[in-house]
Amino acid sequence: MRSLLLGLTVIATALLAPTHAVFAQAFPSKVVRLIIPFPVGSSTDAQARIIGPPLAERWKQQVVVDSRPGATTIIGTELVAKSPPDGHTLLFTSIQYSYLPALFAKLPYDPLTDLVPITIVAFSPEAIVSHPSLPAKNIKELVALARVRPLNMGTPGNELTTRYFNTLAKVNITPVSYKGGAPLMIDVMGGHVELGVAGTITLQGVIRSGRVRLLGIASTKPSLIFPDAPLIPNDVPGYEILSWWGLFAPGNTPKDVITRIRDDVVAVLQIPNVRERLLEIGGEPGGESMGEFAAHVRSEIARWQKAAQAAGIKPQ
Repeated sequence: MRSLLLGLTVIATALLAPTHAVFAQAFPSKVVRLIIPFPVGSSTDAQARIIGPPLAERWKQQVVVDSRPGATTIIGTELVAKSPPDGHTLLFTSIQYSYLPALFAKLPYDPLTDLVPITIVAFSPEAIVSHPSLPAKNIKELVALARVRPLNMGTPGNELTTRYFNTLAKVNITPVSYKGGAPLMIDVMGGHVELGVAGTITLQGVIRSGRVRLLGIASTKPSLIFPDAPLIPNDVPGYEILSWWGLFAPGNTPKDVITRIRDDVVAVLQIPNVRERLLEIGGEPGGESMGEFAAHVRSEIARWQKAAQAAGIKPQ
């Protein structure tokens, strides 16, 4: 009798608690949505439309790019955090994700537990550009100019990177926040804002066209896209910002599903045409492991919280 009961228990457990392998085999069973918390036309949107079709081909399911901008990316991010944890609704966002805990005292989701980092799709160093009419032609001249007259600098999403520059360079440039890189660059080109700071993936086209002037790259290493660009840390030590764009799943998504998604994204990033298209728009292909990406997100959140405190920014 005891053996019979044990056998029935094992069978019942197997029926009631499917293994993660079953979840992974079932994924995807319907349309997969890539939620973009930025406007259509943003660099994040552009990357999603590059990786979406080959992912759809691998998954034999439609991959829809769904732009949900607003509230400094909180609207789209919260939507994914509260979606069913089955892998069919994913967040494709940027370094902005790691800024928000420094800016908001209470978010409608926990960035460390309610979303799971999958992998980085692309990365690029941030850069500072100006309208061509600005007298400063490099970062050293910009710092000198900022100490004698007011200047403003636009950022896609929030003002933290401008405040960080102010702290390190000991200047007081006025930050101007935009909903994305595209509207920011329109205003820099039109002279409505004198400076802009964003990833080179956002800036590449307007820099090459000559409609904005590249003052420097926020990296200690030469940019793959602009190898001859001046390195900002040479003039403002510590101002090093590597923008990234990555995928997240809702918390509690089965690990095997996340692993499947990560492996398929890495495979797509190795397709020559995909790599070429990312590089064309200024993004260096990623592919980090889940552990590496998770550790990077944690360290970036801590870094920007510290930077905000140094800049005197109090979370709202």
